[in-house]
Amino acid sequence: MKTNTKTGAISLLIVEDDPIQSEYYRTALDESGLNLVLARNLGEARQLLLRQRFGIALVDLHLPDGSGIDLIREIHARNPNCVVIVASGVDSVDAALAATRAGASDYVVKPIGVSRLLLTMRNAKETARLRDVVHTIEVTGRFRFHNFIGTSSAMQAIYRIIETVSPSRAPVFILGESGTGKELCAESLHQSSLRRDKPLVVINCAAIPKDLIESEVFGHVKGAFTGATADREGAALQADGGTLFLDELCEMDISVQAKLLRLLQTGEVRRLGENQVRHVDIRILCATNRDPYQEMGAGRFREDLFYRLFVLPIELPPLRERGADIILIANTMLDRFTAEEGKSAMEFSSAARELLIRHRWPGNVRELINTVRAAVIFTRGTTVEAATIQSVLERGVPLARGCLLVDA
Repeated sequence: MKTNTKTGAISLLIVEDDPIQSEYYRTALDESGLNLVLARNLGEARQLLLRQRFGIALVDLHLPDGSGIDLIREIHARNPNCVVIVASGVDSVDAALAATRAGASDYVVKPIGVSRLLLTMRNAKETARLRDVVHTIEVTGRFRFHNFIGTSSAMQAIYRIIETVSPSRAPVFILGESGTGKELCAESLHQSSLRRDKPLVVINCAAIPKDLIESEVFGHVKGAFTGATADREGAALQADGGTLFLDELCEMDISVQAKLLRLLQTGEVRRLGENQVRHVDIRILCATNRDPYQEMGAGRFREDLFYRLFVLPIELPPLRERGADIILIANTMLDRFTAEEGKSAMEFSSAARELLIRHRWPGNVRELINTVRAAVIFTRGTTVEAATIQSVLERGVPLARGCLLVDA
């Protein structure tokens, strides 16, 4: 048994009885960044498996003291995440199928050229890394925080920030890409605060026509404008004693921003068409997926309002930077949607989990949730396969590609 150790590298177990072939592997893979451990037979390999965990195994099928197929089964039983590659001198479909059924991920035929060997190992390293991300979830930290799901260090930091700033009355400016959970952040801030028993009023500035946004936020009296057939309180008054969350704030018309600034400065609200001034006690939270500095530079966002609001900024991380949180969220949504659809409990195949980790998720958590929901609807049986996930991501519905999921 020989070992070539590199700190922090993935360990590769090579099981090969031919010393010339073993030396070839050692030389060819010397610069691969892998920790190479060589075993000459089944017995030596079994001893190594008792003492060490391997990310990759390169196994010869024909060993002097037993079958490589048996060893593959043992490796897979001990560590299902280990990427097993079979190296055989026999180019046989039956042998390849037997190895795959035992748990092998790849089958290469000897002699193996250096370029082919290096490519195989690069692919194996990437697969091993993805499997490790999928199955290694930080045990420290919280799985849930209010309606957030995630154990990643990035989300643990967000939870601590929310707990720290929630008792304050100061405004919070929530930043992040679309779909990262800005409204969830606002809800968590409110629920963690002393105002939790008072209203949380949410206004999406992007969903309200510009000529109505002022009325929605500040209210109006009957006859204040065409169509104002009754008095309206407005979000600021509704949130008195609680929290007002202005989502997509950069979409708010600049003329209304001036009135919002006055509310922040004085705590006063005056409804449209009314002379009476009312005092309110509200905490304002706001969010945007735009760059506020660019918006100020373009004249669409008041600088004085920005600095009044930008007291306690929180920037939510994109889903692609949250590692194993992707699988936590996906599994949680899988359970939820199977129950909603009245289906039997489902699970993701290992290939589906790896695909979920690899995808860049430009739509972040919202995209992931929608993808899982569609996959549940189009899955027959109890296993969600990678083909269905891929089809949903590419086309929206698997039927568009003629692949309503294979029965599990």
